[in-house]
Amino acid sequence: MISSIYLENWKTHRNTALEFGKGTNVIAGKMGSGKSSVMDAISFALYGTFPNAFSKKVSLEETIMAKPFRAEQSIVRMEFEYAGKKYVVERTLKRKGISDAKLTENGKTIAGPKTTDVTKKVSEILEVSYDLFSRAIYAEQDQLDFFLKLNPSQRKEKFDELLGLDKYEKVRANSVSLANRVKKVAEEMKGVLIEHGKKFRPEQLEEHKRKISEKEKEAGEKNALAKKCGEKIAEKEAAVKGLEMRWREKKLLEERLIKARSRIDALEGENAKLNEKMKTVEPEKLGSMKAAREKALNELEEKIRAKEKELRAAREKTSKAREKLAVHKNRLHSSAEALESVEKIGAKCPVCKRPFSAHEKSEVEKEFREEMRRINAEISGAEKSAAESAAAEEAESGRLSRLAEEKEKARKSLEETVKTLELAQDIEANEKLLKAGREEVEFTEKKIAATAFSEETLEKERSEFLELRERQARLKAEISSAKELLAELKESARLMAETAKQAEELGAKVKNYGEAAENLAVFTSALRATQAELRNSMIETINEAMDDIWGKLYPYGDFSSAKIAVDEGSYEIMARQRNNEWVRVEGILSGGERSTAALATRIAVSLVLTQNLGWMILDEPTHNLDANAVSELSEVLRNHLPELIEQVFVITHDKEMENAASGKLYVFERDKESDGVTKISGV
Repeated sequence: MISSIYLENWKTHRNTALEFGKGTNVIAGKMGSGKSSVMDAISFALYGTFPNAFSKKVSLEETIMAKPFRAEQSIVRMEFEYAGKKYVVERTLKRKGISDAKLTENGKTIAGPKTTDVTKKVSEILEVSYDLFSRAIYAEQDQLDFFLKLNPSQRKEKFDELLGLDKYEKVRANSVSLANRVKKVAEEMKGVLIEHGKKFRPEQLEEHKRKISEKEKEAGEKNALAKKCGEKIAEKEAAVKGLEMRWREKKLLEERLIKARSRIDALEGENAKLNEKMKTVEPEKLGSMKAAREKALNELEEKIRAKEKELRAAREKTSKAREKLAVHKNRLHSSAEALESVEKIGAKCPVCKRPFSAHEKSEVEKEFREEMRRINAEISGAEKSAAESAAAEEAESGRLSRLAEEKEKARKSLEETVKTLELAQDIEANEKLLKAGREEVEFTEKKIAATAFSEETLEKERSEFLELRERQARLKAEISSAKELLAELKESARLMAETAKQAEELGAKVKNYGEAAENLAVFTSALRATQAELRNSMIETINEAMDDIWGKLYPYGDFSSAKIAVDEGSYEIMARQRNNEWVRVEGILSGGERSTAALATRIAVSLVLTQNLGWMILDEPTHNLDANAVSELSEVLRNHLPELIEQVFVITHDKEMENAASGKLYVFERDKESDGVTKISGV
């Protein structure tokens, strides 16, 4: 029995706590008040999902409260009793991160925090999987009379799904399909086996083995020849290399001889030219001639330095004479200006303002004229002295120019002597090089003569070496070709052997597949018989339950029982009249009677499939029922159904159905206009 459930941020439930009792528990309220959310929460608490989430109509995240505020997680906690033990299952669903769950038994944790572990443990305890729970216990919204609205063939399909018989049908269909495939494969294998027989004969394999033996012997002989040829090639190659070494040595000596002779010719030509230049010169006198000319040049340089000193002195004397002349001329000019000033003087001295007599003025003029005469005499002497100094300077400058010309002639003469001396030294150095070159030519000619080499022998050895190489290449090509052919023969023999083995294995497989097809046919027949027997057995058990349930649910005597009839593969829900005649429910019964028949069918299936649980969930069971039928269904749920099912949960918006409560009654309300949360307005 489910004792209580607590919802936090679950859909429209902010904090909702509900307690349940035995019998029929009713949750009523207007559309959108949060009624069905409670049943979804019961399914979620047990199995981590509910019908709409399982079918992907909604996501689990959409069950977390989004308005009037956005919650980050929701919590569902449910307490239930089973087999004398108390269990609490709590699941936390998160927008971000990993959701978790916990299951306790009599206060002790037995599963969690992994949600799958809790679901597995709940299924083990209740012995009911989610699939069975959703088929036999949870009647979704407006689905109480679901089976009555289907046609017979659809009803058969859905009843087989409800009873789990559809799995047998799927297995049987798969078995038939597999048997057909096995037969087809067996036929294809037979065809392949026939083709193998056409393409392969045992004598072909023996012929390939004989050819392989011959080719292996031939390959061995050619390998031996190739080995001997390789040894001869190595010997011949060594001989050729030795001859080529001596040939290269001779070539180097000949090149060396040519270069030495070329150097001798060049040196002899150069000395001839040098000697031509030295015809008028005695080489032994060049040293004393150079010393004499160096001495003469040094003496001239010494004279030039002395003359330059004398010239500087003359220039200095001329400069001083000219400066003295300028001083005298300046004095004369000053005296002339003074005399002119005196002549213009009046009665008073222009300086002291004293009276100036005619006598005094005459005396002053006389003094200035005397002074000017003396200055003119000094100017004449200074001009003469300056002229003499300038003449002496010019003479010294002329003598210095002549000495410079003599020095340049002496320098050129010395340079010619030095060059001539260098020519003589070059001739002497060339003579030494000529001597060394002639000695090298003589030495190289002797070495060339001593070199034992014959170009004819080298060409012969090379020709024999190349012939051996060509022979070796032909042998290698023949060996490679023989190997390829041998490999092809071996591969062909291997394939023939494999083909023979495959043919043998294929024959065995054809036999096995034939036997498998026969066994599958037997299995399919047995499966069909088992399915029919199991269907009849389960329908018989359900009908026995429906007969007992009908009398407790239906209070009138016009229909005494109800059953599920299976006729030529279709399912019909039948009711028995007073005359013991069975009639189809959807053909004669009223809306209330049809609801009773549908409820009886649901209860019977639930009792048969989940014998130990004793729960049933009915979501909006009054769909398409008139007021009288609703009243009758309410009476059945309150007074009769608790005798059959320990705990029933009814979700309804019908006010009349509130009277069905024999356990707990909750009335929900919610202000949808303001996105309000679910509230309990009546208990």
